[in-house]
Amino acid sequence: MKPDASRLPTRRLGKTDLEVTIVGFGGIPIQLETEENAIAAVRRAYDLGVNFFDTARGYTTSEERIGEALEGRPYIVATKSGDRDPDGAYQDVLRSLQNLRRDHIDLYQLHGVNDDEDLEKVLAPGGALEALRRARDEGLIAHIGITGHRRETLVNAVKQCDDFATVQVPFNLVETEILDTLVPLCQERDVGTIAMKPVGGGNFTNAPLAIKWCLTQPITTAIPGMANVREVEEDVAVARDITLTPDEQAEVDRMTSELDQRTCRRCRYCEPCPQGVQIGMLLHGRSIIRRMGAERWKEWGAIDVIASADLCTECEECLPKCPYHLPIPDLIREHVAYYRTIPELTED
Repeated sequence: MKPDASRLPTRRLGKTDLEVTIVGFGGIPIQLETEENAIAAVRRAYDLGVNFFDTARGYTTSEERIGEALEGRPYIVATKSGDRDPDGAYQDVLRSLQNLRRDHIDLYQLHGVNDDEDLEKVLAPGGALEALRRARDEGLIAHIGITGHRRETLVNAVKQCDDFATVQVPFNLVETEILDTLVPLCQERDVGTIAMKPVGGGNFTNAPLAIKWCLTQPITTAIPGMANVREVEEDVAVARDITLTPDEQAEVDRMTSELDQRTCRRCRYCEPCPQGVQIGMLLHGRSIIRRMGAERWKEWGAIDVIASADLCTECEECLPKCPYHLPIPDLIREHVAYYRTIPELTED
């Protein structure tokens, strides 16, 4: 199939000087598809003009499938390592090169740096950043980035380390806090901004519209997860004209109002719970299931997470800690009721 004749808009990815399409391919969902469907989705995105593909070592088969689908074709790829040991992170770079069938990787990111303690660890002598600097010096990777879910930690990362050419952070209709802090800092320091979870982990009823709104904001690119050809075609189509009509803006306002008080931002200011309830994971599990599958979450300790909800005494100590004023006990009950409908999450 020949590439679409009309090119997608691009933006410069900060100090990398790479021109990336304003909508990129988020590589989490393809690990849950058949290999045939996954490869078809990747190639369809490429044929429609997408030139930026994001994946990670932690996304099981995602790297391999992107590598097979796009071998020999020109595209920009970002991947990530969650290893905090420099030897382990360097080995991840080598594995990513093999999986992606590339001789270099455009952007390699430190994956999931979600608090200042973790940031200090990766930046310290003997931390994972050393491995990525080595790989960059050897020509294995071109640029270094960082990903995380807490804006304050990413602000500190950009302030403390000039190595970071990009930050990848949740950004969507509900999670807009980075517009006041992180985005202006990145613009000042010429750091590219990659918006993950533009559909809120699958929470928004009109995914293409949620992506379109995201593209109207001052970020570099958004990377919605795309599982199949249909999703690719729907998500890429909105990037060709990102002007919101009055009806679309009204629907954006409706979705925002509906989810603002129901969406956990994963900041975990509510923790630790004095009773031992794993609040953050309880409220994040639904998104993990959508993106990674119930079996994967079970491997990560879902049974214990769900069981911790029984410890909740509704003391409500978590409520004043939440900067978004979420009804946390109510949300815990709703999520647990959902988890109990999933056979994979029942006790063996």
